[in-house]
Order: sequence, then C-alpha cells, then structure tokens
Amino acid sequence: MVKRLGITVVLVAVIVGSVVGQAKNGGIARQIAMGGSQGSSGLVLNPFIMEDPALLLLNPAYQGMYSDYAWINVGGGTLNNLSTGNNGYTQQNAGVAFAFNREWAFGVTLSYDPSAVNVVNGLISGGGLGLPGFGINQRPAQNIPAVANVWEVLASYRMSSTMTLGFGFTYGTSKFDTTFSATGGVSGERLASSSMLGFRAGAVVDLGSGSSFDASAALRLDKATDNITSNTGSGGEYSASGTEIQFQARGKFKMSNRFNFVPYGMLGILSAEPKEDAFPLGGAAQTLSNKISGLAYALGVGGEYHTSSFYLAGGVSYQSAQLKGEASNSTPPGSATYTATLSGLPVFNLGSEFWIINWLAGRVGYYRSMASFKIKNEQSGGGLSATGESTRSFPNSFMFVGGINPATHDGLVTLGLGLRFGGFALDATVSEEALRRGLGLIGSQDNINTFGYISTSYNFGE
Repeated sequence: MVKRLGITVVLVAVIVGSVVGQAKNGGIARQIAMGGSQGSSGLVLNPFIMEDPALLLLNPAYQGMYSDYAWINVGGGTLNNLSTGNNGYTQQNAGVAFAFNREWAFGVTLSYDPSAVNVVNGLISGGGLGLPGFGINQRPAQNIPAVANVWEVLASYRMSSTMTLGFGFTYGTSKFDTTFSATGGVSGERLASSSMLGFRAGAVVDLGSGSSFDASAALRLDKATDNITSNTGSGGEYSASGTEIQFQARGKFKMSNRFNFVPYGMLGILSAEPKEDAFPLGGAAQTLSNKISGLAYALGVGGEYHTSSFYLAGGVSYQSAQLKGEASNSTPPGSATYTATLSGLPVFNLGSEFWIINWLAGRVGYYRSMASFKIKNEQSGGGLSATGESTRSFPNSFMFVGGINPATHDGLVTLGLGLRFGGFALDATVSEEALRRGLGLIGSQDNINTFGYISTSYNFGE
C-alpha cells in the first residue's frame, strides 16, 4: 500500500509538472541515505548536514526556513528492505507550516514522539525495570496503553534579518477506563493512563559571511497511572512521573567558498520514579523506592564541502548513552542497581549527494562506530551482596530507528535517491539488492523492496 501510494504520487508529480514553488529535498530518508545515526535526540541525523527539513524536529526555529511547506516521513522497510513491518507509529509522521506574514509562521507536526513516556509507564506496568526482587506493585499490573497520538504546534518568528526564533508545544495521551459492579453491591473503577507534555525553543542565527549558529532546548514531562478503586477499599493506586531535558547546539563557520567547518554538541537527561499512592486492600504500605535515570551526550567536529552539483558532509564524534536503575527497600533491607552504558569513539558520519540531472540526485552514505557496551549489576540484602560486570565491543553507537540496530548491522553503507518536480520532492533509501536483481516495483519476483525508507514534501511557497 505504501509503495503504491509513493509511486502514484511520483507519477502525478511528473505528469502535472507543477511550477508553483521550488522543491526542498530532505527528511529522514535523506539523512539515513547520507550516513545518519541516532544522537541524543532520538532522531536519525547526520549532524554535519546544516540544512534539511528534518532539523525542525530538533530545533523549531528551522520552521522559518520551511514555511509554506508540507512533509511526510512515509517510513518503509529496513535498509536492506527485507520487511515493511516497521511502518507505523514512530516511523511515520507528517507536518505542515504556513507563513502568516514575513515574520511569523505557524505549523503542526503529527505522530513524531521523541519522548520516553512509554518507558516511564513501564515502571509501574513492568515493575521497575525488572530488577530481581523489587517491584512497585502488590497486585498484577494493568495494561497501560502506550501513547501513540502525539502532536505538536509550532511557531517561528523572524526577529531580524539575522535571527529566527522557534517555539513548540507537544502533547500526547492514552487512557483505558472501565467501571465494574458485582452481586453484593461491590462496584468500582479501573484506570490506566499515560501522558506527555512538552515544550521546545530554539534559535537560528546568521553570523554573516556565510557562517551561522543554531541552538535549542526541550523539556518534556511524562506521567502514568495504574489505579483501581472500589467502594470496599482501595485496589491499589500507582503512578510514575518522568522529566526529560534536552539541549543541542551546532555551528557553521565558512572557511572558503566551498568548505564550512561544523562543530556540534548534544545533551539529553532523563529522570523517572514510580510511586505507590495507595496500597491495595489486604496489602501494606511498601517501604521501597525505585527510580531510573538516563544521560546521553555527543560532541563532534566535521564539515561541509559543496559545489554547484555536489555536496559532501561528514565528521567524527564521541557519543555516549547511559541508563541506570536503582531500587532500595527498608523492610526487608536491600538494594539493587543496574547500569548500562554504550559509548562510541570515534563515530563516523559521512554522506555525499550529487545531482545527476536537475530533477534527480544520487546519494551515498557511511556510518560506523567503534563502541563499547557495558552492563553492571549490584545487589545487596539479607547479609549478602553480589556484583556482576560485562563489557563488549559494538560496531554501532545507539541507533534504533527503521529496524536498524547494533545487533543486525556491522557498519552501515547506504544508498539513496532524491527526485524533485516543481515544488514536489521525494527522497528514498535504495536497497543494495536493487543493483543485483533489478527494480522490485517493475518485475522482481522476490519480496525485497526497491525502496526502503521514504520521505516526501511539497513546497507551496514562492
């Protein structure tokens, strides 16, 4: 279905040949095809590409560059295109923006969720990261529905000829609510819910002479509940709350007419804690505490090289992500700590784009990380203590988008195409198998797709 839709859109664009605007290629498909990896933002990017509509998912001020603009990340199969089963929430999203006047532009983004809310609600539905001997529930957990309907309202303001500001408000929620009654007059309510409330702000600054700087910050508040109440007494009320903070900054410094120096940095912080607000009938107030914390950061240096028909962006980074779970109990006394750390140095992102003719671009990307993955477990209680630690090398840092993950890819070499007709643009990753057995959408007898991840957009501005 997705392939048919994509092919139909392309054919219509070719036939109509709209000239109501100049296409602006880009999106997740372009980023993946040009050596993108996942940074602390939870978004696949080559951080050394300075202009791309995918960047408005990181910094809302980029909407000023993409007003009067509609885009869709259609999603698709993995890079080797063996399956399209990963289409859906977190893989498919869309947005549109309209210029109100020369200064203001307003837009909306649908179904893009960078939050950890569905990790936070697992603290009460799953019992505290599954640490042995510890859990917040004294009864079977309810099935808390995952948040899957996130939307964001955006506004950008061109403060001056050299500075654009951006703002975003994000919200998502899910709920399962049911009432019950039984013989004898027993009645009550079961409630399981999750929600996420987020705020973003950013700026893009023109430093003059071809140089620029951009920075953004985000705050997200996560919440989950698992409550059962009845007229005979509490059935147990549990909640979990989480706070996410994110910062990023990048610079582009013109060194010559063809080369720009690009440094960047990213930081992400997560803290979350489950609580027992009311213990169930027949139970007792628990004396445990249980929390998780996360820290992710990246620093990198690289650059952009460009001519009239060729573009190259790449560099080297240090990326690290850590997740830590801590549980302690006073009756009986005991504690457990779980720490997982993934660090990559060096991480390479390299992508090239070359326009073969004025409506067709070819792309090649390379991503590689020399990373290590370390897990440490510590437990104590009842006069006993135990510690376990393991470290192994990984060829990737932290990439988990579009079916890509460290367990299935030993380095990533990617291919892609970009098409543009008038204001319409389509970008796609291309299966390496297409070079061996032909285009799957024409005559292939196997189940391997020609195109993997697809992004498309339409620029209806002047």
